[in-house]
Amino acid sequence: MLETAEWIAEKSLSRVILLVASIFLLVIFVGFFSYLIGLEIANSNEIPPGVSVAGVDVSNLSREDAVAKCQRALAEVSDKPLTIKVDDEEYKITPAEIGLRLDFEKMVGEAYRRAWKVNFAERLFRRLINRPRKIDVWLMAVKNDDALKAFVERALAQINRPPQNAYIDFTSGEPVIVPAKDGRYAEFDQVYEAVGHAICTKGRTVQVIVKRTPAEINDSVFGRFIVINLAAHTLTLYEREKPLARYPVACGSAAYPSPPGQWKIVSKQKNPAWRNPGTAWAASMPPYIPPGPGNPLGTRALALNASGVLIHGTPSPWSIGRSVSHGCIRMYMRDVEALFEMVEVNTPVYIIKSAGNPGFDVTKTPPWMRPG
Repeated sequence: MLETAEWIAEKSLSRVILLVASIFLLVIFVGFFSYLIGLEIANSNEIPPGVSVAGVDVSNLSREDAVAKCQRALAEVSDKPLTIKVDDEEYKITPAEIGLRLDFEKMVGEAYRRAWKVNFAERLFRRLINRPRKIDVWLMAVKNDDALKAFVERALAQINRPPQNAYIDFTSGEPVIVPAKDGRYAEFDQVYEAVGHAICTKGRTVQVIVKRTPAEINDSVFGRFIVINLAAHTLTLYEREKPLARYPVACGSAAYPSPPGQWKIVSKQKNPAWRNPGTAWAASMPPYIPPGPGNPLGTRALALNASGVLIHGTPSPWSIGRSVSHGCIRMYMRDVEALFEMVEVNTPVYIIKSAGNPGFDVTKTPPWMRPG
């Protein structure tokens, strides 16, 4: 009986200890739970840990303090211009010109909303293990839609273009070969949408993707060509942009001007015969003059695809350096004979009025140069 009583006493003590321990643990749990709830309540006006706005940590800050911190940290982004890029070109506009500003209150408000939207149990558990949920609210901005659309339209007016064939620019009087440019085209809606996304990034830059149309003619077509400067009375033979030879010439008179433009040699004649063209100035001349001394074309002639225009020698050397011909380009005999050996049929011939005034659109490709 004594043993039984001792066993019962031990069992009772164990139960008491277990009960006391359970109560103690419950008190600790309730106390800790109450502490966590207290933290939730105490910090309800602050942004929870682990929250940032565009990379700026705003954890444990009030909304006002978070706005102030973001304004300081993102000041450079606020002032950054919006840039549209294509190839090596850039089109920029300042934030003020399109009414663009970062909406700090809205960004911080969204950060606060998303952080406190996490369910209560998860927030308590994350506080317990000190592993806050990471939340990063990206940039939000306001803008003037009309001003932004106008900017995109202006940029596209420069970006979109038809293909431009290579050409020779004679603005300076000396030829400059201008490389071809592909045609480019970008849709307004696509660019405007991309710009809308870009204003909410730190870089504020849009790289425009364009559809390209290749030019028909690139600068490799330009090899050897002739430039005739009517004002200077010179004919220069070039190998691309390098002058090979330069000669004095006579050119057309005011009544019968040499035609500015882009031409080519269509035939070469040694010791040519002259045939009366039937024009008023030739009315008193014979219908035909054979090769030899006194022939108006001299010893060599290069016919152009400009009607009735030739580069030829002349038995009237006094005319060289003057504007006295009936449209043709006259040369000293020795000069035209030298030139004759250096050019072939289809060699381009550019007749310009003067340096700075070619007299024609140099960017326009002549029909005879187009493929096919």
